[in-house]
Amino acid sequence: MKHNKKRIAKMVDELVTYMFSIGATDISINISDEVDSYRIRLESNYLNKYRKNLDKLQKYLNYDKQEEMEEYYWELAGDSDVDTELTLIGMMTDEAEIDYNDDRIKITLRRNKKG
Repeated sequence: MKHNKKRIAKMVDELVTYMFSIGATDISINISDEVDSYRIRLESNYLNKYRKNLDKLQKYLNYDKQEEMEEYYWELAGDSDVDTELTLIGMMTDEAEIDYNDDRIKITLRRNKKG
């Protein structure tokens, strides 16, 4: 699959944009290029008034991977000012883990490498 690193960058861009939209002021990101996959780890604060949005975030990021949709739409991720493309990020992700409490969120995404 072509453009894996560009896709990872678009995924990170979309996640950061979303975190800013829920009041984040302290965002840390780690991207690991592992043998069989890429791993994105994000940790951030958020405003508690947006806590209900995190259930939707979890739903979107755990959307079933759909490589055929990804091929057509991945370049659009991160370019929308009106609506986030979190469902697309879910389609590009093989595994998503989201943990949050009253003011912190941790997100780990894994994207398998393809030959």
